Amino acid sequence: MDIDVAGRVGPERDVLADLARFVRANIRLIAGGLLIPNLLSLLTLTSLVDIGLPPRTESILLYACVAILARHLRFVFIVPLFLAVLAFDLVRTLALMFGMAPSEFLAAVEHAQRVELFASSLYVALIATIAATTIASLVCLSSRAALAAANAPVLFGLALGFAAVDFVGNLSPHYNLGWMIGRSEPVQSAAEVSGFAAAAGEGGRDVVLVMVESLGYLRDPVARARIAAPLRDPALARDYALTSGYTTYFGSTTSGEMRELCGTRMFYKDYVAQDADHCLPDRLAQRGYGTVAVHGFVGGMFEREQWYPTIGFGRSLFGKDLIKATGRICGDSFRGACDADMAPLLAAARPAGARDQPRFVYWLTLNSHVPVAPDQARTNFRCGSDGGSFGQADVCRMAEIWHDVFNVVAQLARDPALRQPEILVVGDHAPPLWSKRGRAQFEPGQVAWYRLQPRGAPQMREAELGSPQ
Repeated sequence: MDIDVAGRVGPERDVLADLARFVRANIRLIAGGLLIPNLLSLLTLTSLVDIGLPPRTESILLYACVAILARHLRFVFIVPLFLAVLAFDLVRTLALMFGMAPSEFLAAVEHAQRVELFASSLYVALIATIAATTIASLVCLSSRAALAAANAPVLFGLALGFAAVDFVGNLSPHYNLGWMIGRSEPVQSAAEVSGFAAAAGEGGRDVVLVMVESLGYLRDPVARARIAAPLRDPALARDYALTSGYTTYFGSTTSGEMRELCGTRMFYKDYVAQDADHCLPDRLAQRGYGTVAVHGFVGGMFEREQWYPTIGFGRSLFGKDLIKATGRICGDSFRGACDADMAPLLAAARPAGARDQPRFVYWLTLNSHVPVAPDQARTNFRCGSDGGSFGQADVCRMAEIWHDVFNVVAQLARDPALRQPEILVVGDHAPPLWSKRGRAQFEPGQVAWYRLQPRGAPQMREAELGSPQ
């Protein structure tokens, strides 16, 4: 009879060895097919890290399927299968995070070379995490022999359970399917709701539309009032009536531009391909207005330098020219002109050759783009690491930049070069924050708007229009 050094007889020793192989194989299978590739989602279900992700039901189950196949297929086939699931996972998750249709997200990827991803510690950490979890998962799934004893139903059962918990725990109106249903929804632009679109061009007044990056509708009225305080200056109130509220958004920044400038939910490429002349800059140009678009980033981003003229802008000014005039650069991954420096440039902006004609000035802001660089705003809300009175650092940093933007708007309202213009300030979309606490501070699916209406023009009531009850 064979006896091992511990005194076990041969059959008992074989059973223990088989059990050890079974346990090791299942650990490898569960780690490589469930725990490691879904690490970030696991963290969102705990209070250890303030991360918010949308439910990833399909991806969780697909990773488990690849792991089960790793028990039967050579590793050379498992690698491309795993990477294909990873690509699907990233596109779907990021599309939901940024409120874009997957097709629109893929179209945006071609512009990624204009974004300095590695300038952001957040993006560096996310890229490093994805790379590390991918390598670790593939190491776990690299040996058919080591996985042969694993129990596939156990893994798939665990994956189904985790997918259900993930769906319930991470389901949120902040990650809605607006990119799918938005096209059939009626357009509700702030320009229409506020009365700005109807007033624009009346009486030959200058017109200013400011599209503010990530200006969602904060649930806290005190926080909203603090951000927009420059518009409530008593000196400004002598010349303007202020109205404010919120409107529904779908999609990303270009969707916000299409909503407010053209009153459509169509994808910008599809809309401009029609060469339609129904957008606000087109209509004002037909009434003799000089039309100017200003954006602090590169004009090639989302082909704005090409389609801005198509919808009626006679001149476009982008980051390169603006930075030459201001001498300052701001931003994190999206580096360009500083929003706080824009007042004199906007007041002076006009198409080449235009002198005394009324103007439509459109400004798409930049610096509140996520991730937000700290300590670049002129406003100081004492954010610190905990976000100060705003309760979350990124929200507080964005609030400082939004306050800077409202300061610029207040300066434009007083600037004699613009002759008491009609002014609308509106967000493009809510901030696509990675923080669950940060997102919770905003009303899902809504952006804020503010209208400064010159005294003497037909007045709307001075109240919050469309505010949630």
